[in-house]
Order: sequence, then structure tokens, then C-alpha cells
Amino acid sequence: MAGDVVAAAETDGAGAGPPFRDCEHCPEMMPLPPGSFTMGAGREERQRLKYVQWAGPQHKVTIGYPFAIGRFEITVEEFDAFVKETGAKVGGKCGIRVMESGSNKFKYNGTPVPGGDKTPSAPYVIYIGDGSYAQPGLPVTGRQPAVCVSRNEMKAYLDWLGKKTGKHYRLPTEAEWEYAYRAGTDTMNYWGDDFRKTCEYANFADRKSGYQAGMAASCAEKVHPDWTAEVGSYKPNPWGLHDMAGNAQEAVEDCFHKSYDGAPVDGSPRTEPDCVLFAARSGDYELTQFSMRASERLIFGYADDADDGMWTREEGADDRFNI
Repeated sequence: MAGDVVAAAETDGAGAGPPFRDCEHCPEMMPLPPGSFTMGAGREERQRLKYVQWAGPQHKVTIGYPFAIGRFEITVEEFDAFVKETGAKVGGKCGIRVMESGSNKFKYNGTPVPGGDKTPSAPYVIYIGDGSYAQPGLPVTGRQPAVCVSRNEMKAYLDWLGKKTGKHYRLPTEAEWEYAYRAGTDTMNYWGDDFRKTCEYANFADRKSGYQAGMAASCAEKVHPDWTAEVGSYKPNPWGLHDMAGNAQEAVEDCFHKSYDGAPVDGSPRTEPDCVLFAARSGDYELTQFSMRASERLIFGYADDADDGMWTREEGADDRFNI
């Protein structure tokens, strides 16, 4: 799980403004204009894909304010600047997604948690006790997205950015995120409805990947990382945002609900007291090409029906995975 960030911004015109940074190691931000869009999966999308879930009913959302969102996913080196400056203690138990084939078949770094290799998701997900942004199961460069980061750690990072810059940084709302992903488009993906083009825009389980989902892929990536790619390796969306589809899942502010019934229509988050299960967006490197869509919704945190036994309700905001 990686983070994305938003901050207040001013823009001119209907498109994205020029990117900016508020400090040397701050994330690069892209200012976005106010606007309206239709959120969720439409009838044609549901009929074509059959298994679309949690992405309805469609509803119009109007965001009446400009804001800025990270041009890239938060990187290892950006998160490392926070850890080094503050001395924050980060890391701990993390679920590691391993590959089913290839040179890295079932390989990972880290110390297994007792019982973490006996859960229903094993051997495809192994739990380690010393996972972190710096050790997320496989080697990383400074430009790869920071994963194995908990929601509490993301919040601490955002607080640090705010204190450092005097600006307000936070997680995007689910509506803001989808608005940014779509960038004025109304197709299933921001590059259109042709899934054969997914390899140009997203890091996912393509034909050459070591993941089972690759069997459903209709293309093979020209950029072919074993797992997460360095941010910006794929083509951006029309507003210049990279990796809005794939690479790593991205946290949003909202609590998770199985439908959009009662969802806000003004861009605000859908929250509730003591929430332990949150929405996540973007898809990731081991999911199918069909999970790279604008409407795709995922979950992050503690689910009451979870059967892996590795997390408790009290640990909902401390949940970590390297996806």
C-alpha cells in the first residue's frame, strides 16, 4: 500500500497547472481545477466485465474547489526523508505478495511471522515481522513507491509535511482520487476502453509477469519490473499524473462501504467513528488489467470477516502490505 497526497492549490483554466514542490524532499504536486464528473461504473462497464463490484450506483460529483495531488506515488526516498528527520519508528508486520513463477518464484526478504506461512492466502502472501518502506519483501530503489507503510505512518508523514511547509497536506478523498484519475475522461480507463493498451500506462500482472493474474492479460509490458516499478515509468494521464492505475495501491481518506448509496457528492470523504476498514484505489502490480479501471475499488485495513488471523480490529490502521 502506497500513499498519495493532496494539498490546497490555485489553478488557471480547465486543465492541470504546472507542478510544484513545497520543499526539497516534498512530493511533486499537480494543481487540479474544480469540476464535475460521473463517479462509479456504468451499465456498459458492468455488462462487459460482469464481476464489477462495489462501484455503484453511478452518481455525479461536483468538486467546487481547486486542489493539488501528488504527481507520483510517494517514493522510498521521500518517505525516508521524513523518517531520518523525525527519527520516527516505522515498520513491523507486513504482508508480502510473492511471485508464482520466474526467477523470483516465492522469494522474499524478511523474518517470517509465526503462522504467517499457514494462512489461507499462503504461499502467495507471506507475513514478515520486520517489513517497512525500506524492506518491503524485495529490494527497492529510492524512486520506487513506498509500500509496507501503515495508515498511521502515512498520517504521521502528512503531519510532518504540514509542519515543515506550513501547508495543509492530507490523503485524497475517494471522489478526489477518481476525479484526478479520470482527468476529464469518461471511459473505463483514462486511455480509453481498449485493455490491450494497459501495458503502456500501468504496472500490472502482464503476460510476462510472475503472477497468476498474468494469464488473463492481453499484452506484455515494455517496462517489465519484477514487482513495483520506479514512479513515472509509464505514460501519464491527460493531467500529467503517473501511476494512477497500477504499480501500488493508493490509500484514500474514506471508510469503505460496499456501495455509493449515501456517498457525498461534493468531493468530501465518507467517514465514520472508529472506522477500521478503508477504501483503496489504483490497483497494483499483481492484479489483472481489468483492475486498472477508474472505478476499481479495493479495501485496506481490518475486515470483520477476515480469515487470515494476522490482524486484529485494534490494528486496523496499522495494517501493512507491499501491494
